[in-house]
Amino acid sequence: MRGFITRHPSSAPWDVKQIRDLLLRPVGGGGPTVRRALGQNDLIVMGGSCQRTWDHAIPKSARASGLGISLQFRPDGVR
Repeated sequence: MRGFITRHPSSAPWDVKQIRDLLLRPVGGGGPTVRRALGQNDLIVMGGSCQRTWDHAIPKSARASGLGISLQFRPDGVR
């Protein structure tokens, strides 16, 4: 696991019950928002430049009724 954790934080949102949208847009605007449906049990890992150069969100949903987990991997001293 140590080799996986780099200087750059990594994020791994995982939704186990339902389809949710993942939204990505370049930091500061400058481009269209990209929308991707995350299906049941899908896992997407974002790291490296994705964390620095893209804003990301999984918006709240009126139909949301399942378990969602978001993991953050960071080395000691990085916030």
